Amino acid sequence: MDFEAALKNEKIRNVMVPRGIQVQSGATYGDVIEHLQDEEKFCAIILAGKKVQGIFTERDALKRGLLPQADPDTAIDDIMTKNPIVVQEEDHLIQAIRLMDTGRYRHLPVVNTQEEFVGLLSVRDVVYYLAENYPDEVYNLPPDIHKFSGAPEGA
Repeated sequence: MDFEAALKNEKIRNVMVPRGIQVQSGATYGDVIEHLQDEEKFCAIILAGKKVQGIFTERDALKRGLLPQADPDTAIDDIMTKNPIVVQEEDHLIQAIRLMDTGRYRHLPVVNTQEEFVGLLSVRDVVYYLAENYPDEVYNLPPDIHKFSGAPEGA
């Protein structure tokens, strides 16, 4: 299968990380930060039972001006991104890539047909998958395939 066909046919379930940092709705900012630091991760999925309620990333912390001095007892529900865009585990990888590109997302929660959280897809997961399975295409692509140098290299 060629590179383009792989993007159109590969299922998200084969690329995603089957778990991620998961915390239940009602947790505190301090608890979430502690989990993120312990696991050396950048993203936590906030759940109500098994359903995705929100996502909290380092970008959320930066956008909201949260620093280590922020009140650790703040409810994560108050500062998370509520109702994030999710993808189905049976969706094709190209759909997730398009969502990530247009929405400027680095992480997408993955749900099953019952809308229960099953994993997390990150830009890093996509890049690793493509580099591992299609090294010739990935490593040999020019930075911009439509841009040509007007001068010899080094001139």
